[in-house]
Amino acid sequence: MLEVHGLSKRYGDVWAVREMTVSIAGGGCLILLGQNGAGKTTAMRCMSGVVRPTAGSVLVDGVDAVADPDGARARIGMVPETPGLYERMSSRAYLDYFAQVYGLDEITRARRIGDLLELFDLAAAGDRWLGTFSKGMRQKVALIRATLHEPRLVLADEPTSALDPDSARVAWDYLLELRAKGSALVVCTHDMEEATTLAGRDGTIGVLSDGRLLAIGDFGELTAAAGLHPHQQVVEKPTLEEIYLAIVAGVRESEARLA
Repeated sequence: MLEVHGLSKRYGDVWAVREMTVSIAGGGCLILLGQNGAGKTTAMRCMSGVVRPTAGSVLVDGVDAVADPDGARARIGMVPETPGLYERMSSRAYLDYFAQVYGLDEITRARRIGDLLELFDLAAAGDRWLGTFSKGMRQKVALIRATLHEPRLVLADEPTSALDPDSARVAWDYLLELRAKGSALVVCTHDMEEATTLAGRDGTIGVLSDGRLLAIGDFGELTAAAGLHPHQQVVEKPTLEEIYLAIVAGVRESEARLA
């Protein structure tokens, strides 16, 4: 699905990415970890065909992202960290516009948009201008927009950074559902829980620093590379996240019974 060989990108004298090589099959997942400026976003933008690499190659579903960026982008759903939305459009009209760009027919457009607005708790705001949306709501719309056509490859840069815990959980479940259907995922994140959830035990995790992949492999391989040993740890339950989600769910259930 995604094959990256010797990917490098230089801006002046600075190498943002240096000789990255990685491959992901359909239904696979690559998590990129690293501090700010490590090269994660640049690597992802090169994978998407938005930025031309200085050296190396990127194939998306067999399509060369450098030679045919439009062909590669047709197979990709890109979720940027800061979504640029058309603020004087409603979320429903905005999503319908992009669904047409993706070539979805009218019935499929209506079904996908309706289902995803409902999933992300945006149905009631479907006719509001995007300019009135909060940062978290905008991030949800960006995720929906990028995946309306169920792309072969999803590139997500900090996809839940602006979301509350329950919305983040919905987003993770949704991305895992896409993965189960055969989409490959590449996710940049600073959230270790998000990385663990999306990668699971079989996903690939890459650790970047100064544009270089310091280590890459699944959870077990990285554990060995770090010189650590698996061990069990007693964790006090419930966690604060579980407490929060249970309180919110309880209030919603009570309100639903009274309605």
